[in-house]
Amino acid sequence: MRNILSELRASLSRNTSMTISLVVTMTVSLLLAALGLLMQSQADRTEAYYGNLLQLRVDLCTKNSPSSTCVGGAATDEQKRAVREALSTNPEVRGYETITSQQNYERARQILGQSETGRKQLEALTPQIFPESYQVTLKDAQDFDGVISQVSGMDGVDSATSLEDQLKPLYQILGKLQWAALGTSLLLIIAAILQVSNTIRMTAYARRREIGIMRLVGASSWHIQLPFVLESLLAAVISAGLAAIGVAGFMYFVVYQQLKTNLGTITTWVRWQEAVVVMGWTSLIAVLLALVPTLVMTRKYLDV
Repeated sequence: MRNILSELRASLSRNTSMTISLVVTMTVSLLLAALGLLMQSQADRTEAYYGNLLQLRVDLCTKNSPSSTCVGGAATDEQKRAVREALSTNPEVRGYETITSQQNYERARQILGQSETGRKQLEALTPQIFPESYQVTLKDAQDFDGVISQVSGMDGVDSATSLEDQLKPLYQILGKLQWAALGTSLLLIIAAILQVSNTIRMTAYARRREIGIMRLVGASSWHIQLPFVLESLLAAVISAGLAAIGVAGFMYFVVYQQLKTNLGTITTWVRWQEAVVVMGWTSLIAVLLALVPTLVMTRKYLDV
């Protein structure tokens, strides 16, 4: 074991610049992969919160609604029945779900509770302020004009809005950022694999006489390969640690300090739990990225 560690130190001292270059490349690729996974988690959270793009939201009147269709105050039972009948008979509607005032209040708590400013706003709110609403699922996401025009002018209806209009830009931005991060990460991972291959090739050439002697004295293939594997694993561990620090910095400074504070009313944002899971996946990717190419290339270049 002492000889292996000695060979590892000697290898690192000979390939310091290549090892640093490999660590930097792997760190950036892992960080971008982690950001792509966080973008996917954010898109999933947003879709789970709002529903899919085939939906409309119909808000009924409350006693404080300013709409001209709410001059009588909160929607009456008769007005609610009329709206439900209109939705049930509309050929563009697949179905609808009733969201109570309490449920809308709980949703608001999820969003406003993400920031200090939101929590202060929440103190002045009660479930009665929030409307009862209908979440309407359409047969075709593009055919929503007829439903909106039908219900928006009915007594007791405060507003009718398409979630596609509201959420499509957000989903598009998240999707583009996700694929940009994952695409760039893939290119850098390929570069890291090539760097591992080049580092092993150069090291094997520099140590060809030592490796030949080890073969002559009966050293096993695994004994010869182990310093290369340990060197790659060390680079992977350092890279995974630096990438995890980068993810933690992104969560703290971008998500918690900026997005949740300034845009906390749009959706629920990714939490530390998702970030920890992403760190775990990127650490696994780092280990595989180190082991697989190293084992393959050492069998090729150490066959003396």
